[in-house]
Amino acid sequence: MRSIVTAASLIRSLVLGTITTTATIGMVTSVVGCKDESQPEYWVDKLEDDKWRPTAIKRLAQFFEDAVTKAGSDHTKPEVTQLLDQVVEPLSKSYVDHYGDLNQKSRIALIKLIGSMKDPRSEPALIKAFEEFASSGRDGADDVRWAALAAGELKLEGTAPSMLAAFDKIRAGSKEGAKSYQDLNQAMVKMPNKAWVEPLLQKLVADIEKPNAKDTDSVADFKNQLFWQTTAAQILGEIGDASAVERLLKVMLDPHKADIQMTTIVALAKIGKPAVDRTVKLLNDEDKGLADFAAIKIKKATKKAPTGKPHIQTAALVLGTIGNSAAEIAMITALGKQEDESNKAVIARELAKLPHTAKSQAAFKAAVESISADTLIPPHRNALAVLSESAGMFFDSSMTPWLLETAGKVKGDSEMRRNAQVAMTVTAMKLMDKSQLSKVKRAVNRYGSKMEKDSFKLAEAMVTKCDKNLACYLDESEKSANQERKTQFAGIKAAYMVGTLGQAATADEVIKRLDGIENYAVRYVAGQAIDHLLPAGSGTVADALEKIIERNKKTADKKRIGADAPIKQVMYRVRSRAR
Repeated sequence: MRSIVTAASLIRSLVLGTITTTATIGMVTSVVGCKDESQPEYWVDKLEDDKWRPTAIKRLAQFFEDAVTKAGSDHTKPEVTQLLDQVVEPLSKSYVDHYGDLNQKSRIALIKLIGSMKDPRSEPALIKAFEEFASSGRDGADDVRWAALAAGELKLEGTAPSMLAAFDKIRAGSKEGAKSYQDLNQAMVKMPNKAWVEPLLQKLVADIEKPNAKDTDSVADFKNQLFWQTTAAQILGEIGDASAVERLLKVMLDPHKADIQMTTIVALAKIGKPAVDRTVKLLNDEDKGLADFAAIKIKKATKKAPTGKPHIQTAALVLGTIGNSAAEIAMITALGKQEDESNKAVIARELAKLPHTAKSQAAFKAAVESISADTLIPPHRNALAVLSESAGMFFDSSMTPWLLETAGKVKGDSEMRRNAQVAMTVTAMKLMDKSQLSKVKRAVNRYGSKMEKDSFKLAEAMVTKCDKNLACYLDESEKSANQERKTQFAGIKAAYMVGTLGQAATADEVIKRLDGIENYAVRYVAGQAIDHLLPAGSGTVADALEKIIERNKKTADKKRIGADAPIKQVMYRVRSRAR
């Protein structure tokens, strides 16, 4: 009776003109119609009304935002789950049923709302977003973005076919595609699907031609191919299917695909042993198909037939980056057979990246001693200088006397010889223990400039202070004073000694200190020390490194993210070995 009286009173007031506000009219409508617009179900019903649908989407978005805010962004809280139970399926149905009826702004607002709810019941709407874009290839790139974010987070396998179709249609080089291609990439990497293997392999077949900067179409095509092929390589690595090895190796052998080779080599590392087995054949020059492919691609890129056997260098690079001990015997054998000094130098450099043994160390030394000072390796670098740096990756102070002795024997071009001698002396500083200080100091005075002499003083002070105390070196590696550019060699020296004196368990101690190691060079050596200390790999350590990398990525700090590049490679290597 009270409701009837109230309604009658309000109506009478309207007729007499004493109440004219919109709010009051809304109250009358709500009461008379027995609906309460302050409740989500009121607006759920409005989703079926063409005129009210855009407003309903806005109001339901506000309900969701309020609920999430109240729950502290915890979607498992009752205030959120109860709302989702009411609205997810109706919203998804509205998107599917009225995709073509909604104006673009309302449609994007709707899929954004659905995607942000991150509820598996939204799968039909996510599929619809991918399918519509795949069929049109024009409008809908924004929809793909929000659908991809949700599908990747939820790992909804049911979206895989339509997501692949959208991937095939998207153009990273277009204005529309630029809005969503990165989100689509991340979603697909999060939910790799074995059904994608063959289509992704086909994406890697196309040539990648350097664009003419003045030709917008060629620039767009270049961007498209980079996106498709980088994403394909990433996902094939995540899937880990051995059938991808040959096609990935062809990417590594094609000079025109240099821009995606870092991603490709990581994919091969993730695939692991099958990649090692096939690459060993290439290293041994026993894979005519891949060798001929490499020759054709090199000739196309350089306009002349290759000299020597450059595919052997590529094979060595792949094996070294994978870092699996299964390649050791093959690489040592290849070193013994190789007559081409450039090839030999590259194989030796990559051998130093494998888990170290007495045999690999002896083979490395023999190779260095047989290479002349004027030998070059790509990209036009002094082979002996590069190998001198690689010697540090053995993390063995017993290498110091050999480095100093070898420096004195180097012959050849004066400038090349000098560069090699300086590099050998610097590596000796990195590896030396307290008993070797005087010999290294003499070499520094003989070959070094002021920069090497200043670095020696820092290394000498470090060794004198810590001697054989591993804990001391661990602390010094993260000390803020040793992260400065002028004093970074002290931090570098500390990190080398951690690798030299440490055991497998020391890797955990290094990880605890990584946040404090901000200097790029020191962080690089700390990562290499972790790699060296774990010849059998470790899934646990890989997970810990991944957490650090992901945490730094969220900070958007470019310096931190950049410094994690070598750490990321270590993560892949130790995880691959553990498998």
